[in-house]
Amino acid sequence: MKLKILAIVGLAIVGIGAVVVAAGGLPRSAAATTQYLTGAVTTGDVTDDVAATGSIASSASYGTSFGSPAHVAGAAADASGGGATSWTVTDVKATVGATVKKGDVLATADTTDLKRQLTDAKTDVDTAKIQLRLAKSDLSDAEDADVTARIRQANISVNNAETQLSNARKTRDDLTAQIKLATLTSPIDGVVTAVNVVKGLVAPSGDAIVIDAATFEVTADVVESDLASMAVGQTATVAISALDATVTGTVTAIAPTAAGDTTGGVVSYPVTVSLTDVPAGVRAGMTADVTITIDSATNVLTVPAASLRGAAGDYTVLVLGADGMPTAQPVQVGLVTNTTAEIKSGLTEGQAVVTGVATAQTGTPTTATGGFGGGGIAIPGGGFGGGGVRRQNGN
Repeated sequence: MKLKILAIVGLAIVGIGAVVVAAGGLPRSAAATTQYLTGAVTTGDVTDDVAATGSIASSASYGTSFGSPAHVAGAAADASGGGATSWTVTDVKATVGATVKKGDVLATADTTDLKRQLTDAKTDVDTAKIQLRLAKSDLSDAEDADVTARIRQANISVNNAETQLSNARKTRDDLTAQIKLATLTSPIDGVVTAVNVVKGLVAPSGDAIVIDAATFEVTADVVESDLASMAVGQTATVAISALDATVTGTVTAIAPTAAGDTTGGVVSYPVTVSLTDVPAGVRAGMTADVTITIDSATNVLTVPAASLRGAAGDYTVLVLGADGMPTAQPVQVGLVTNTTAEIKSGLTEGQAVVTGVATAQTGTPTTATGGFGGGGIAIPGGGFGGGGVRRQNGN
């Protein structure tokens, strides 16, 4: 009887336990494992960059006008004096889009009237020379006669003759220059971008023909927080999406004043990058993504920036040992960016450093990945502390 009662009780306990387990009343396992995410200590390069977007433009644009030297396109022409005020175009050789070399003839204008004026001017120079010789002769005679009034008058005549000769020579030289400027030539190697004259018609005011340089530059707005790191001479990489091409460049100018427009209240400054070895299809106005290298360290030991713990001057990393356990190791760092850090001392190439953890609960796994957070997981040598990685260059 007693054995029968014990059997019934045992069966009841087993049945209750089965119901509890089936209902999830007991955990399958409370055991948890920790897996470390690691990165390798390697030899490589660390670069700190500033990114911006701008538009491609010709590095120079020149306007040519009859009677004036070549000048910056759109600027007022510096007309030479002494010539005609209107120019009848006799020939136009330039066409929009054509490639030209420095010195190539672009257009010509009629010089018939200028040449007539030049002939008259040369005659005026000869006449002024004769008058000056006569005035000097009169002065010599007056000095020989030792007559004060006559000497005074002779001196005045000499001065007038010298002025007349000087004016005549200037008119002659101005007309000579004007005749030369009746032939427009390209001041640079480049591309014709505008032709505003027609053969047989009087040339309008302003630029007759515009030449853009075959070299290009990009002006991009850099936010004020990055400006302190910028310097003329820094290298840049420029991606031209329209051509699926990437070219190199150099920072050639940094504006001293902020750009007129601001985005979201952020102040920015125009930075000019000159391009080298541009593809043939590049055109002014194309959009370009500029990446300017503001600092770099080449052929150095590097680790993922996420592995750094602590603050500037007191950094450590967790080195994963052969037993799979991490150990805190003080390190001296150099250049640190958002992704990579230069290691000056404390590590050797090939070591594995901890960049984060992935935890898995037995039964139903869950994974947490990322950098060192503020949770403080118990690890020999310290947990994953709070302070994030700072961009810095130093110890």
